[in-house]
Amino acid sequence: MQDINQWLDPKYVQISRKEAARIIGRSPTEFDRLRKTDSDCPKGFKTGDSRGAPVLFRLSEVYRYSEVLMERAQA
Repeated sequence: MQDINQWLDPKYVQISRKEAARIIGRSPTEFDRLRKTDSDCPKGFKTGDSRGAPVLFRLSEVYRYSEVLMERAQA
């Protein structure tokens, strides 16, 4: 059996808002604030047309944003 990590590509993995916040070490509320104020923060995309449709994020974009945050902290 093939290891799942061998074929998973972060470019195509969709994660929830809570998971994205956890990856960058922020609360979901802080993550929402960053989405509004930081142009580098991924905005995500809705899975439907309704107002309450969940927002998902591409894992690779969240990883990239995490790198941006770490680079800012080191500067």
